[in-house]
Amino acid sequence: MSQVVPNQLEVEILTNLLNTAITLRLYGNNATPAAGSTAASFTEIAGGGYAAKALTFANWVITAGDPSTAQYNAVQQFIFTGVINAPGTIYGYYVTRNSDGHLLWAERFAAALVPFAPIAGSQINILPAFSAQSQF
Repeated sequence: MSQVVPNQLEVEILTNLLNTAITLRLYGNNATPAAGSTAASFTEIAGGGYAAKALTFANWVITAGDPSTAQYNAVQQFIFTGVINAPGTIYGYYVTRNSDGHLLWAERFAAALVPFAPIAGSQINILPAFSAQSQF
C-alpha cells in the first residue's frame, strides 16, 4: 500500500517551514548539493559588496497542487562592488534557518554559469522557490 500526503498537508508543511526566519546565501566552494549536505557543506562568499538576504514569510506565495509550491514574490538581487574574497568564485546558493543554522535547501547554478567570478557592477538574480510533493 502506498502512502500519500494530500496537497493541503503539503501546503501546511511549506507554511511551517517558511514561517520562520531564513536567509539566502551564495556559496563559493565547488560543491554540488546532495541529500547528505549540511550548511557546513557550503562556504559562504565574502567581500565585493556581498550581503546575505533575509527571506520573510509575508513574501512567499504558497500554492496547493501536485506538487505544492512556494515562490518568493520578488527576485533577490546581489550586486557586486568588486571582486570577492578567495577563491573568488560563486557556484550557487543555499538557504539556512536562522534559529539553528540548519540547511533548508541548496541549488548549484547551471554548468554553463559556474564558476562565476564577480567584478564591480556584475549581479546575480535569484527567485527563491520551493516545492513539496508526496512520493511513494
